[in-house]
Parts: sequence; C-alpha cells; structure tokens
Amino acid sequence: MLDAAFFARWMAAADAAVDREADRLTELDAAIGDADHGVNMRRGFTAVVSAQEVEPQATPGAVLVAAGRRLISTVGGASGPLYGTLLRGAGKALGDAAEVTPEDLGRALRAGVEAVARLGGAAAGDKTMLDALEPGARALERGGGFG
Repeated sequence: MLDAAFFARWMAAADAAVDREADRLTELDAAIGDADHGVNMRRGFTAVVSAQEVEPQATPGAVLVAAGRRLISTVGGASGPLYGTLLRGAGKALGDAAEVTPEDLGRALRAGVEAVARLGGAAAGDKTMLDALEPGARALERGGGFG
C-alpha cells in the first residue's frame, strides 16, 4: 500500500531528478524553445517539496493535488499547467483514501493523462508527453511497476 509519505518521497525524488538534469533540460529546450525549461522545472519541484515540508498533506491524493497546484503557480510556459494538471487529475482521482494500491495509482495516473490530453488537445501518438505517460499508467493499472 502507498501512503502520503510515499507520495511525498516521490515528489522529493522528482525534485532531485529535475535538479540533477536541469542543465540538460535547458539545453534540449534551447534547440526548440526559449531555453528555460530546466530552470522552470527546478523552481517548480523545489517549491513542491518546500510546500510539503511546511504543510505536509495527509493523503496521497492531497499530496498530488497540492503538488499540481504548486507546479501550475510556479512553472512558466506550458509545462506548469501540463505537469500540474497531470498531478492534480491523479490526486483528485485518488480522493481521500489514506492508502492506495499501485493499481489505484495507475487508474489515477490514467485520469491525469486524460486531463492532460483534454488540456493540450493531444492524443497518444502525437509525439507529446502522452507517449511516455500512457505506457506508465497502463503498466501500473495492470499491477506492474513496483518491485
């Protein structure tokens, strides 16, 4: 079972990964955008972790909803709304349960992916972030992905 502490650790791990790869994200963004993706994502995930430390959330869903809100409010460009919508959609789908299963998380991620698709008007196969998110959600729905 996955509890709020698991989800807080997940956000901390995401923060560490974004921090580690921020320069590379910015370098990739420079080829097609305005070269600020790494900086923006670093700022957003740092804010997510800081907010969780100041005001810990009690449920998995609340952790994800709060993280999504923080990303929307701190990450510039399209990335904040897209990643924020993913996490908020997943968090809302988890509801108020104190613990969830990996399959619950898979279904919740599916809801988040669908929210991102609606927001961006995209579908799997359009060469967007959905192409990475869809297989992950599917694997978790089937009970895979943990251990």
